[in-house]
Amino acid sequence: MHKKLFIPGPVEVKPDVLNKMATPMIGHRSKDASKLQRQISDKLRQILYTNEEILLSTSSGSGLMEGAIRSCTLKRAAVFSVGAFGKRWFEMATANNVPADLFEVPFGQATTAEMVDEVLSTGKYDLITITHNETSTGVMNPIEKIAPVVAKYPDVIWCVDAVSSAGGSKIEVDKLG
Repeated sequence: MHKKLFIPGPVEVKPDVLNKMATPMIGHRSKDASKLQRQISDKLRQILYTNEEILLSTSSGSGLMEGAIRSCTLKRAAVFSVGAFGKRWFEMATANNVPADLFEVPFGQATTAEMVDEVLSTGKYDLITITHNETSTGVMNPIEKIAPVVAKYPDVIWCVDAVSSAGGSKIEVDKLG
């Protein structure tokens, strides 16, 4: 009997996907691999409503978080947390000696645009990190309301963890900035 998984991840894999995964490997430097990456990038552009370049990574979400916080912070990171994955951004910063401050909200509440504006208005930060859909608490941060605030600070980069929401929730990347 096949057991069904009712958890945030790993997820159930459809038989046709499993069958495709059982086909022979292709070389990562081959024309077939380049074609496959182009096809994936094109589909991701549609899913994320963007015309921008898509960078594919074979790492976990945590690997991308670590790379982002290390590469995008020159001064200090403002880490907004509504649960375990928000805190993970802060743990990544601390483990990598990246200066960061953690801004948490009470359990079950979302980060507000006003909170972000208050923090960024200090001028201390050049990076903001936020989790779009926090699976540990069930809270979805209103990134569409936060985007105009971040846009007021052109020297601030924002990194959004959308691992559990991209493709399931409409995220219009080009409109968010």
